[in-house]
Amino acid sequence: MVHRRDLNTAESGSWPLSARILKALSRPTEAPGGTERHVGDHALDFLLKTVPGFLEEIKGKSVLDYGCGLGDQVLAMKRAGAARVVGFDLFPKFPAGDHGVEFTTELPAERFDVVLSSSAFEHFADPEGEFAKMRKLTGQKLIITWAEPWFSHDGSHMSNFTYVPWVNLLFPERSVMLVRSLYRDDGAMSYETCGLGGAVNRMTVRRFERIIKASGMRVEYLRHYATRDLPLVTHIPVLRELLTSACTCILSEPAQR
Repeated sequence: MVHRRDLNTAESGSWPLSARILKALSRPTEAPGGTERHVGDHALDFLLKTVPGFLEEIKGKSVLDYGCGLGDQVLAMKRAGAARVVGFDLFPKFPAGDHGVEFTTELPAERFDVVLSSSAFEHFADPEGEFAKMRKLTGQKLIITWAEPWFSHDGSHMSNFTYVPWVNLLFPERSVMLVRSLYRDDGAMSYETCGLGGAVNRMTVRRFERIIKASGMRVEYLRHYATRDLPLVTHIPVLRELLTSACTCILSEPAQR
């Protein structure tokens, strides 16, 4: 039986020059990179780094982790003092067993004190629509923190196989997908169709800001974190898109008059 990966390797000689160049600059197919970070004891590292006072925000509160992925953050938030934590994701990879938390693939009907979206906003096929759903479920605060805007060095989320930064800007999409097919067997031919929740929606810093502004919610905190903590770059047009590594906001409903 010939596996697809072997077939693609054999056919790569007929690929476009750009694809062959990218293949030469990528990891060996037998040793793909990319690891799940922020799991286990490090599950809250990204949140603690990007959301000020995060533990106080969730202590004693009901929390919905919207797009919870593997579920490690859900478990860690419960251990950190959240009263109740529910993890929601359409691509279930949750741990089995009773851990004192809840996991679901169905959108909850009730409201939560805190709705959290961590490292998921850049993957939603319809981010504006998902934002609206999160807002309806928010009782007190909506926290969104995500990494690697589209024009950042890893905006394509392809570092699992290639060493090349800004690969989505330097190489045609078709060439990137051809090389990716050596490492993933999901048949994706675009960034938006990568499987298992790994698709990216080309979210930019500017688009993220527009979504927040259009919502009319009160902005308690908004920050763009620069790559390698470079000074000032997040305040300079063009550079802020290329050199922003993460975006965070804390939102609440405006006070009723």
